[in-house]
Amino acid sequence: MQISVQSNIKEITKTLDRKYRKQIPFATSQALNDVAKRGYEESNKQTANVFAGGATRWTKNSFRYRRSNRRNLMSVVYLRDDHAYMEYQIDGGTRMPKRKAIMAPTRKARLNKYGNFTRGKVQQMINNDAKYFKGVPEGRTGSEGIWERYGKGKIRKVASYIEKAEYSPKFPFGKIVTGVVGSRRSGFTARFTYRLREAIRTAR
Repeated sequence: MQISVQSNIKEITKTLDRKYRKQIPFATSQALNDVAKRGYEESNKQTANVFAGGATRWTKNSFRYRRSNRRNLMSVVYLRDDHAYMEYQIDGGTRMPKRKAIMAPTRKARLNKYGNFTRGKVQQMINNDAKYFKGVPEGRTGSEGIWERYGKGKIRKVASYIEKAEYSPKFPFGKIVTGVVGSRRSGFTARFTYRLREAIRTAR
């Protein structure tokens, strides 16, 4: 997503004295960095409000921002490369398995407050053969999965193997950043006006 603020700059500086116009690139860069920083902070903050049960510490650190300078007047709020799973929460789409299948929890699975298996739980299901086993139990029908032994000779299916997972857009990343940029109180126009005033005040 790309947001242009060129029209905002032209409107604010159209009556600016020529001797101060050299301050425009510096003020623009500072204002871009102000809103980019706030955009990344607000995006990370909103992960706790959008997802049921809140967000993990890892998810709350999904976004970063890249600063501009007077020679490159573009700042960027972006999703970290190691948080690629968030792309499906932002854009939706179909997730295909990295290997043979995706492991999806069933209703009988015990999940954390975020609705997921913990890493430790996954490892336990894979490695603890005394408590868990894979496949389809004798006498049962349906797809393969992971089954848990519990009680006196009882079993329950805690995970299914699925070929793909479908996602609908859930996290409004674009809306959040656009809202920050367009904010009357602290958006780009307000920050550029402040930064330009300060640049002129301290100009030599």
